[in-house]
Amino acid sequence: MISAINRLKDYLTEQPNPSAAFQISRSYVSGIHFSRKERRFGGHFVLPLPPGVLEPSFDRKNILDGATLEGKIREGTRRLRTGENAASLLIPESCLKVFVFSFDRLPASVKEREELLRWRLNKVIPIKPPDTRISYAIIKSDGQVKVFLAMARSSVIKEYEQLYARCGMKVRAVGIPAPNLANLLKGDDAKNALIVNVEADSVSLLAVLDFEISLYRFKPFLPDALSSMLPAQKFETIVNEVENTVHFIEDREKKKVDAVWVRSVIPKSEGDLLDSAKGRTAFPWKSFAPAGPPMVNASDMEVLSPLIGQVS
Repeated sequence: MISAINRLKDYLTEQPNPSAAFQISRSYVSGIHFSRKERRFGGHFVLPLPPGVLEPSFDRKNILDGATLEGKIREGTRRLRTGENAASLLIPESCLKVFVFSFDRLPASVKEREELLRWRLNKVIPIKPPDTRISYAIIKSDGQVKVFLAMARSSVIKEYEQLYARCGMKVRAVGIPAPNLANLLKGDDAKNALIVNVEADSVSLLAVLDFEISLYRFKPFLPDALSSMLPAQKFETIVNEVENTVHFIEDREKKKVDAVWVRSVIPKSEGDLLDSAKGRTAFPWKSFAPAGPPMVNASDMEVLSPLIGQVS
């Protein structure tokens, strides 16, 4: 599985992954440095963002308060002390539209292959902005060909690239968090697993079946008109989404999910997702425990998990 997952690390570029990696979400900015030569972690940071700085979106302006966000990135970059200006970046999953398509076979020609993928994409999203970009990874499994495809708007990606450029950083690779969590699964834990990535404003689910990525789902937390969604409501939404996805996998793929692996940035002070899921399902729920930088508290390690999967 690891070789297949590694092919998904770069979504919108084909550049190699730098040793410095950043993640931006609605509620925080994080970063990590990993020296591949020495095989060890260097600096890291997790900095909270106040409300109203970033509003992740596929088709609208994302960065509402560039000065505050730029200040956070500059502060974080100083903490990393990498001595490099190249970086990879994980952006909110709501900035992209991601699909896993299945085919019996794909054309050998790159041009014909991309025409087929765009035709398949047009069936799902017939009307698209003119500046959309796609990137994809091909996964061959069980006599089938699966394509992990990401679509984004150039204008949105440029917002983030230009932000980092103002901070003296060159973004070489752009991705999203959930697939990088798959790199943290080891051995049989990765055979049939459902990865659940919980951010403050959304949940995404990534199914790994027979060691291959097979399904992706994304759901934003939509508050009502008067108030934001309470943590208990978010947990209920997540558990329901997990149950529905597991049933879908059992019905369509005829496979049993061995475990649900959860990464959640909802503060423990607001409740515990794993506790709320106990007794609800027949399959176990587990937390990621990546080998990351030393002396990192549990909540920061939870935030940094996708970046650890990205660089290590």
